Amino acid sequence: MSEIILTMFDEQNPCWTAELLELAGEDASGLDELVSSGSLELFDGIYSLTERGKTDFERARDELFLEGLPGAKPTDPARSVKRTKLRLLLDNAHLQRWGIKVYHAGQDLDFYPDLKGEELFSFRKGTPEWSYTDSPLYKKINKEFKPALIEGRRTDLVTPERLSSWCEENSMEPGRLNIDLLYLCHYDFMQYRDFGGHPNDRMKVINTDRFLFIFPEKEIEKDLASVAKFHLWLNTLRRMMIPGYVDRDTQEQDSVSWLVFTTEREDEAAELAEELGKFGEKLVENANPCEIWTVSMEALENVKEKRELIWELLPDIAHPAQRTII
Repeated sequence: MSEIILTMFDEQNPCWTAELLELAGEDASGLDELVSSGSLELFDGIYSLTERGKTDFERARDELFLEGLPGAKPTDPARSVKRTKLRLLLDNAHLQRWGIKVYHAGQDLDFYPDLKGEELFSFRKGTPEWSYTDSPLYKKINKEFKPALIEGRRTDLVTPERLSSWCEENSMEPGRLNIDLLYLCHYDFMQYRDFGGHPNDRMKVINTDRFLFIFPEKEIEKDLASVAKFHLWLNTLRRMMIPGYVDRDTQEQDSVSWLVFTTEREDEAAELAEELGKFGEKLVENANPCEIWTVSMEALENVKEKRELIWELLPDIAHPAQRTII
C-alpha cells in the first residue's frame, strides 16, 4: 500500500496532504511510515519526496510497471496541493467516455512576442486597451505569418526550422503564460487516429477542447494581464505554430479554447465573472473565438452527480464572463 502512495508523488503531483489522498480514494494511513523511513518529508501538513524518496519512487514505479518521474518539492507546495485538488475535483465530476482526459499541472505556454506590464494592456476610461497590438514585433508576426483556412491548411505551412530561424533572426524569445491546470479534452479520440500529428504541436492541442484553469490574483489588473497573454498564445498558435488547426479540428468540428479563472469560494467566482464581464466583448477582442469563464472549487466539490461530458459540467456550474462572438 505504501508503494502505491509513493508513486503518486510524480512530476504532476509532487505534493499531497492526507485529505487529498483520501479524496483520491487512497488510504493515507501509510504516510507516517513513509516519513519515518525517510521517503517523505512533512512540512505544514504537506508531504513531498526526499532525495531518498525519489529513488524509492523509481523502484516502486518499476516494480508496479508504471510510468512517470518523481516529483521535486516545488517552491510553492501549497499551490501545488491546490492544483492537485482541482484536478481531482474536475476529474471526479465528469466521465468523458469515448474521450481521453489529459491534465498538465503548472504548465507554461509559450507565446510571441514576450511582452510585459503596460506592453500587454492599459486602462483607458475604465476599459482595458490591448496595447500589445501596438508592439512592432506583434505587427511583424501578423504580417509575416498568416492564419490558414481549413481548405489551405497543411502541417508544413510553418516548419520548425522556419520558426526557429525566424525567431533567431528577430532576436525573439517566447513569453510564458503559466497555467495552474491545463485540461486537454481529446473528445471522440477514435475518430482522429488517422491524423499523423503536427511537428509544432508539442502540447498535442490539435483535436482537443482546451480549458486553461488559472487561480486569479487579488488585483483585476493581473487577471487582465493573464487574459492578454491568453490572446497572444492563441495568436501564436493560429499564425506561427499550427495555423488552420486551432479552431477547427481535422474532422472540421469546432475546437474551443477557454480561460477559466478558478476561485476557492462560489461567491468569489460569481463576483469575478461580474467584474470581468463588465468589459464585454473587449475580453475576447483580437482573440475570438475564445471564451473567459470563472468557476469555484466549492462548486466542483458540491457536484453530487457525475456528469457524462465536460460540456454538461462547466456550463452548469461555471460563470461566463464573455462568450465567443459569433
